[in-house]
Amino acid sequence: MDIAQIEQLIGPELSRLDGEMERIIGSDHPYIQTLNARIMEGTGKRLRPKLLILCTRMLECDSSDAVLYGACFELIHTATLIHDDMIDDATTRRGRTTMHEQIGNTLTVLYGDLVYIRAHRAAAQAGRLSALVAIDKVSEKMIEGELLQNQVNYNLDIDRETYFDILTRKTAYLFAGTTQVAGLTAGLDDEACEALFQFGFHLGTSFQLIDDYLDYTGNAEAMGKPVLSDLLGGKVTLPVIHALAADNGSLRAGIQAIWDEELDEVPRHLADVILQSGGLQETRQLAAEAAERAGEALARVPVRDNQFSMMVQALPAFLLSRIN
Repeated sequence: MDIAQIEQLIGPELSRLDGEMERIIGSDHPYIQTLNARIMEGTGKRLRPKLLILCTRMLECDSSDAVLYGACFELIHTATLIHDDMIDDATTRRGRTTMHEQIGNTLTVLYGDLVYIRAHRAAAQAGRLSALVAIDKVSEKMIEGELLQNQVNYNLDIDRETYFDILTRKTAYLFAGTTQVAGLTAGLDDEACEALFQFGFHLGTSFQLIDDYLDYTGNAEAMGKPVLSDLLGGKVTLPVIHALAADNGSLRAGIQAIWDEELDEVPRHLADVILQSGGLQETRQLAAEAAERAGEALARVPVRDNQFSMMVQALPAFLLSRIN
């Protein structure tokens, strides 16, 4: 399985996704239209709407609402990236200049807020209160996660509990919201919707652990951001936490020097210490365990055997294949 197969399978829905996003953020003002065009040009992988649409088709219900809610989730995710790039002072994303670099922080904050509000309004207008509540919940969790993340940035004393708390709030809940909304759209009972929520939650956990792994082993083009950008930006992820546990003080001092001197790359010898510490192996193992739990949760969802259910069942293993 690959992304191209997923896109082909849900092609009709994906063909309507951008149009729905443009409708939601549409404006009669030329300047806002320019900003809207900018974010529509910088499309990412659309993982969350693809996941929602796949789950909806798996449940064999009308996919029109899936396109609407998929657009809402993608716009909420886009708004968080707009704000995150500004907070992290990132200069590029997916090979393009970040918005705050182009128009400044004040306008970037306001525009990100506007995208948030319009996405939530569209979800409210869809008329399904349970779905709106689910979307609001995951939005709250994401903002809480960002608050907690920035509280511990450039802090080498972050523990595993805090790391996973931030990971779940910022990433896992958003995945869980998409799969839960698919169940709500299909009219599933509470138990089945909770199982779908757990599926998305563990899938999102696995996804973020894989991303943290790839920050040390991937490539900038595939990831849409520079390799080792997390550490350079003050974010201490699991591979570093693992390495610091066995550190004699030299790694801690080296990382602190990177931050103090505002270096634009991690010295090779420090990267090697982290790579050889066993932290990447632990990160991969935990990603595999989360993927397994995602599969167990999905098994509790009453689905029919169809090409969409087979694709959804293969997703945990597909994500893991990124680091195999």
